[in-house]
Amino acid sequence: MQAHPIVAHDPDLVEMDLAYVLYTSGSTGTPKGVMHSHRSALAFARVAADTYGFTGDDRMSNHAPLHFDLSTMDYFSSALAGATTVIIPDAHTRLPASYATLIETERLTVLYAVPLALTHLLLHGALEKRDLSSVRWVLFGGEPFPTHHLRALMAALPGARFSNVYGPTEVNGVTSWIVPPLAAGEDAPIPIGQPYANVETRIVDAADQAVADGEPGELLVRTPTMMRGYWGRPDLDARALWSRPVFGHLSDTYHRTGDLVRRRADGMLEFHGRKDRQVKARGYRIELDEVEVVMGAHASVESAAAFAVPDEDGSVHVEGAVTVRAGHTLTLAALREHLAAALPRYAIPEPLELLDAMPRTSTGKIDRRALARRRETAPRHKDST
Repeated sequence: MQAHPIVAHDPDLVEMDLAYVLYTSGSTGTPKGVMHSHRSALAFARVAADTYGFTGDDRMSNHAPLHFDLSTMDYFSSALAGATTVIIPDAHTRLPASYATLIETERLTVLYAVPLALTHLLLHGALEKRDLSSVRWVLFGGEPFPTHHLRALMAALPGARFSNVYGPTEVNGVTSWIVPPLAAGEDAPIPIGQPYANVETRIVDAADQAVADGEPGELLVRTPTMMRGYWGRPDLDARALWSRPVFGHLSDTYHRTGDLVRRRADGMLEFHGRKDRQVKARGYRIELDEVEVVMGAHASVESAAAFAVPDEDGSVHVEGAVTVRAGHTLTLAALREHLAAALPRYAIPEPLELLDAMPRTSTGKIDRRALARRRETAPRHKDST
């Protein structure tokens, strides 16, 4: 192998220079590069370390791939606090019982993961056989955590605090909510919380006018943790960034998250789905994320997906799929009855499917596009019960 000389290089860097690019598929499936500066990365590392009190005694789990923004807390916040980052091998992530054993032997204190990984840990990790008393924080984000699974995991790890962490890749972290004890039968979706320090939020309507408290609207964010823009996509920058005049030629720039939220009377923000996940089917507007929440609230459901499939009339057809918890039985008739109790008839997916496993993206999220593509070629017929 040919040797190459080592040349000392002392680059001129300032905090606003590009530090890394994270690729995210976005709503269309076309990868887009999110450019973060040294400033945005460090700002998020600081606010996370301060919010959760990371110290040199902490041992943090890290099983998010480098291109997934969850990894930035595991690497940067832990380094800032002098904590230890324990990289979780993929084999352990795929085998929840093995992962639980690793948590015990490595004496991990902070777990940060998508709800899917934590749900699998709960359902298949044999937690009752492990001493997991070292865990003091369980942080989760990336998608909603079914409340009944969350309540069960909190009971299994009584010594840990739990936080719902929200923030698109473009702005790192935005809000956090420390989950209080959840009463039995309390299955309503949990809020995403309040903004971190040094984060300003606005909730606006389609005309970019502020909505009243209690009304849903798109969340706009202004924070030093925000990206510089998209790699080579000024067209996306123009759509994702919104400026508010301040005085003279000066203005404040916000990121359009594309997420719909509502501010409650207590100041907490509730997530109401993606703008691009609102579809019109059979003449009705349907929030696919809200449909998923209801599907996932059934006690026998492990994971749920609602997705839109183009139909022959140029419109869309809302369909759904679920996986069933181990040791549970579920019929489609029972699932429809559950949905009918909470959703209008036009919002109930049809057909519904019971799947052995959900297709997943490389970051562990449900691949709804794969589900839709699969159904586009399937014959249209009513499913059986």
